[in-house]
Amino acid sequence: MFGLRRSIPHKTSVANSTITRTSNASNSKCAWMKFRNVLRIALGHLALYCFVVCYVFAGAWVFHQLEGENETELHDKQREYAMNLKKDVIAKLATTENVAEINEHLRMFLRNISNLHISLDNYLIFNEPSQVVPKRWTFPSSVLFSFTILTTIGYGNVTPHTQQCKVFLMIYGAFGIPLFLITIADLGRFSKTAIMALVQKVSKRELKKQSDEHLLREIAEVMLVAGLFVVFIAIGSAVIPLWENQLTYFDSVYFSYMSLTTIGLGDIVPRRMDFLLPTLIYITIGLWLTTALVEQLADVFRLVHYAGRQVTNVKGITVWLGGRRLSMGGLISTVCRRVGMSENLINQINWDRTVIDALDGKMPPTLPIFPWHFTDFLEHDPPLIDLSIDLDQMDVCGSFYCSKPLSAKKQRRASQMSAPAIAWMRPQEEARILDADGNFPNIDA
Repeated sequence: MFGLRRSIPHKTSVANSTITRTSNASNSKCAWMKFRNVLRIALGHLALYCFVVCYVFAGAWVFHQLEGENETELHDKQREYAMNLKKDVIAKLATTENVAEINEHLRMFLRNISNLHISLDNYLIFNEPSQVVPKRWTFPSSVLFSFTILTTIGYGNVTPHTQQCKVFLMIYGAFGIPLFLITIADLGRFSKTAIMALVQKVSKRELKKQSDEHLLREIAEVMLVAGLFVVFIAIGSAVIPLWENQLTYFDSVYFSYMSLTTIGLGDIVPRRMDFLLPTLIYITIGLWLTTALVEQLADVFRLVHYAGRQVTNVKGITVWLGGRRLSMGGLISTVCRRVGMSENLINQINWDRTVIDALDGKMPPTLPIFPWHFTDFLEHDPPLIDLSIDLDQMDVCGSFYCSKPLSAKKQRRASQMSAPAIAWMRPQEEARILDADGNFPNIDA
């Protein structure tokens, strides 16, 4: 007797430890599955970002190959042409003392020199045969050029001259610009989500949008993202002059604004190619914030545009779920049929009115499911529901779905609950249950 009493706690502890191990194994499995799901999604986005980076560098290499060699030949032609113009104007000035003629010769010389599209520094270098004009189409400058093409900034500090490079530029931009914009939009959406999550964590309460506070909530979020955008420009403009020595703080703010808004007038461009990487990172992060701000503004305009409009044709609305496009009608039918509702019962619900009530925070009355609805449902979707489950088994399982095979005794009992046998209440009985307005009463009440 005493031994039995001593063994009971031992068995209980063993059972508890077994349950604990099973629970821990289940939790570990769930955590691993969540990690795998997050990793799978993250790898897809990372693959997109890596592909865009490779696309930028590949385009830069092609531009460098097409324009780099041609630039040396172009400088030789420009040097020869500039020296010929110089000799010609000196010879003309030596043959006359008329001021008007001298002014005309100088005007023609300057006009011809300007047609070469060379800087004053290059012209002075052309006068020294021993000096070599520095190339503008270096690989870092080609990377900057590719970046400005894909972001549609277009500084214009370097431009292609060969026909082959211009053709490649059009093809490169046709594929690269949409690709880069999609990537920036994806990053901007992640940035917006991270900002909202940070605000929620700081405020320590759930960010709920009540129906009467939608516009105010959206405006507050716009002000938040706009504030972060201004702070980012202010901080970045204080850092840029550390490596771009010729820029003042105001010039840095002007450059940041023109770059992040993709205006890109080109009057101020990055000069230090050894600091090109931090400059491009700064512009990319700023474009994330710009995209998040534009997306938030679009939400406000969308809210104002659809203000006061009634929801119509809910079943025809298209949504994206799990990377696939699906109509609301198909989604509603799938979910309702999965829980055992027949088509007739689904069609009786005014889904437009139901969605409007849901948006207003109203709970619609529940529809009672009568036994003959299961009869009609069996005729259309017999595999989804099993009426052969007895009442005891329904209480244990908690639903109509059960994969455990039934014994012969329970199968005989279940045969008494077949589809023809449950049709004990017909529409005339259902009509007696309906309220005065002809609607189903709320069974919760």
